[in-house]
Amino acid sequence: MNQKENVVKSIECPSAAKAKSFIEQYHQKKPEKTVLQIIGTCTVEYDGRAKSFLDWGDRFIIIKSDGNLMVHQPVLREPINWQPAGSVTEFRVDDQLFIVYSRHLKPAEKMLITFKEIFSIISCELKDTAQLKIVGMESDVVDHIIKDPSCVEDGLRIHEQEKQVNSGMIDLFAYDKTHTPVIIEVKRSLATISNVHQLRMYVNDMKHASDHAEIRGILCAPRVPDMIKNLLFDYNLEWKEVEHEIILPDDKQKTLTDF
Repeated sequence: MNQKENVVKSIECPSAAKAKSFIEQYHQKKPEKTVLQIIGTCTVEYDGRAKSFLDWGDRFIIIKSDGNLMVHQPVLREPINWQPAGSVTEFRVDDQLFIVYSRHLKPAEKMLITFKEIFSIISCELKDTAQLKIVGMESDVVDHIIKDPSCVEDGLRIHEQEKQVNSGMIDLFAYDKTHTPVIIEVKRSLATISNVHQLRMYVNDMKHASDHAEIRGILCAPRVPDMIKNLLFDYNLEWKEVEHEIILPDDKQKTLTDF
């Protein structure tokens, strides 16, 4: 028997009685260690923060080892209904129908899923302790500029990060080599019209709040389309295309740009 057979157990097109027997053997003995997936035709009734009823349809149900239960339809990313972690799920047979009953205490929520036909059931013992590492965020670009302000302009000195003004939070506040204040708005992807208006408001706020006759505004993004450059020019604002290499912490892994 290979490792996969030890981890994954499945049954195809079982009767309600066989489905219950399978789940008792391969899931209910250790629900905190197994993930259960049931695919079939069912209805879903929910009573908790609100009340809902989902009529007959083909769906797949996932019950995770922490008690999370999700009802997925064949389309869309998010589940159509769910129960939170800590929920307790029971299984029973009622007049040849297979019943999945999940309940959660605080807040009080319950869900009743009734299957009239089951296509498959899969029980898996899965192990995953990895933590998600997110790179390529605006904060990464901001950190890159702080470490090397010359990537924006020679002689630039970063004075403050996340400076509050009336219209929002400035990403970086700096001074150039002539000691002129510089507001830097950072975007991790394509610069847009709304980014220009945001930067313009920040500059106007700073002009009203300070005695400086001139305050510069620079929009930093990996790519600034010609239309955006023209708009920035019209508002006496500037731009700089700043590329930041995206590297995952584990250098054995691919970078996000490889996908």
